[in-house]
Amino acid sequence: MADPKCPECETRGSEHIVSTPSEEKSRENTPWFYTAHCDNCGHVYGIFTKHVFGRSGPQLIVEPKKV
Repeated sequence: MADPKCPECETRGSEHIVSTPSEEKSRENTPWFYTAHCDNCGHVYGIFTKHVFGRSGPQLIVEPKKV
């Protein structure tokens, strides 16, 4: 399997892809999102939101189909 390579600085290896929690916190003092980025140059791979669980477990909200 090939190691991932940063498109900005060309650093190789999954150990260089790190995540940082947001400074914004919920009432439970957990981060609202995490940012996945290269630890060498800071290139952002993506932002991942926190998981929200309802009283009966995870909830999925689907928009109604527009006619």
